[in-house]
Amino acid sequence: MARCGGAGHRARGVEGAVMMVELVGQSGRDSDNVAANPARLVNVYAEKTTEGERVLKSVLGMDAHTQLDGVFVRAMGRVDGLTYAVCGGRLWRIGEDGAPMNLGAVDTGPASICGNNGYVCVQAGSRYFVYDPATSTMSEPAAGAFSAIGSVEFFSNYTVLTEAGGRRFQWSDLAEPGALPGLNFSTADGKDDNLLRAMAMDGRLYLFKEESTEVWYNSGEAGAEAMVRMTGGVYDVGLRSRDLACRFEGGAFIVGNDNRAHLVSGGQFQPVSTPPVETAIKLHRPQACLAYSDEGHTFLALIFKDAPAWVYDLAMAEWHERAEGVNLGPWNVAASCQIGREWAVGRNNGQVSILRRTNADGASPLVREITSRTLRMDGARAVLREFEIYPRQGYSPGTMDLHISRDGGATWTPPKPKSIGETGQFGHRVIWRNLGMARVLTARLRWTDPADISLSTQARIAT
Repeated sequence: MARCGGAGHRARGVEGAVMMVELVGQSGRDSDNVAANPARLVNVYAEKTTEGERVLKSVLGMDAHTQLDGVFVRAMGRVDGLTYAVCGGRLWRIGEDGAPMNLGAVDTGPASICGNNGYVCVQAGSRYFVYDPATSTMSEPAAGAFSAIGSVEFFSNYTVLTEAGGRRFQWSDLAEPGALPGLNFSTADGKDDNLLRAMAMDGRLYLFKEESTEVWYNSGEAGAEAMVRMTGGVYDVGLRSRDLACRFEGGAFIVGNDNRAHLVSGGQFQPVSTPPVETAIKLHRPQACLAYSDEGHTFLALIFKDAPAWVYDLAMAEWHERAEGVNLGPWNVAASCQIGREWAVGRNNGQVSILRRTNADGASPLVREITSRTLRMDGARAVLREFEIYPRQGYSPGTMDLHISRDGGATWTPPKPKSIGETGQFGHRVIWRNLGMARVLTARLRWTDPADISLSTQARIAT
């Protein structure tokens, strides 16, 4: 058998040929040039087995955990092992049992959360609040160097606040987030642009601006001399917008003002976006970045308001897409955080959902769809006698639909359903036969069963 793969791969259009085809590596469909490469992984991602084989797995589904009073979960954070969220102009604590507790009013608009020695620090809108769990009280500290707050972050026992629409940042007294001395501030003036948010990583404070980033460190001095910019710590990459950044273990994931997705760590900016991802950033409305993990994979999601999310798998260095609903619409989430030992997402309708291998999005089906590269037959028309796939079998029943395109993904045949076998049926072959004639072939597999169905990236085609 000849093995073949790659976008636009050419095969001999000879009857009796049998080919093993690599269906798809990662999502590669460029929305303004679909014909170049129609390949997609939607709600599916690739991983390698211990034997080195590539298999395709379902993404984690969403299991409703709690419903907060209000819409738009603006931020989520974890302080002293407890999970907090800003939603509907209020701060909430979310228990592992799903019980939400209203901790008090904050403000509406963009938000961020950090801790400081047990206190919960919240930026909401352009205001700053501190919640004290010991006394169950919410306070709004008196302004220090400025009063319009753009973000909050914990760094070296200080609470750092950035100026909304400005270049200054200030910090609290040591371990006292409610005290903002008027002289505890500095100006991020390495470049002529405004601050968007602060993030602490690898022992340094990253100040993300509109067109640049500055890296500062704790000098060890007290008060107004506590923060110093690193020598050479000004970089020519900023944030596209304040919410297009998230932290993960080992660094941060951002969308830069250059419309590229980057990994940030150790003062280095590593572009990881592909041309299709950058086309999506250009043509659609990027809304947020968030991170979660599962079974050794760290997933970094770029959320769009009007299109499926693009998700970078740090373990595989590959992209897939995360969608919601039968029509594969946008993934309506805006923040992520751990609740206990599980990852949760805050949704635009005020719901908080746990990410689990449920193979469903709550009461809605989790639609998984794989679109292959296009296989070309050297200009000759070939009879497509068999198309065989290799799913994981015998553990749960399920049905897959096959669609065929003979024009590079522009149009598709109606679905051809095929059972993958019943529970306990391990030797069942999944073969579609008599698929007509074609000069080019693109295959699409789609399934919605709430079952853990994975399959090899390889398929067999007989002509």
